[in-house]
This record gives sequence, structure tokens and C-alpha cells, in this order.
Amino acid sequence: MKTLRLQSLAAALAFAITGLYAIDPGPYQMAAFVFFAQPLFVIAGVGYAWRVWKDLKTREVL
Repeated sequence: MKTLRLQSLAAALAFAITGLYAIDPGPYQMAAFVFFAQPLFVIAGVGYAWRVWKDLKTREVL
């Protein structure tokens, strides 16, 4: 899935930040989770949904 590289990278980075916050919940980890990880999860989800929507439109399913 070469076309989902950015979404995969965003999700992996967000999961890494979330793991760090789960292991050691400090103020800096919480700030990274709130201000970086959550938006990265949104970027990954919206980007994936957009690719699926474009693919379904291309195949004339929708």
C-alpha cells in the first residue's frame, strides 16, 4: 500500500507517543499526547477515509 505511506507513518508515530505516555505519564508526555498524538491519529483516519472514498468513486461503487 504505497499510497497510504503518510497515514501509516502518522499512525505509527502517534502510537509511539501514546506508548511513551502510557509507560511514564508525566506532564511532557501528556502534552505530546494531547498536542501531537491525537492530531496525528485524526490525520491518519481522515487520510485513510479520503483514499477509500477516492478509490470507491474511481471504481464507480458510489
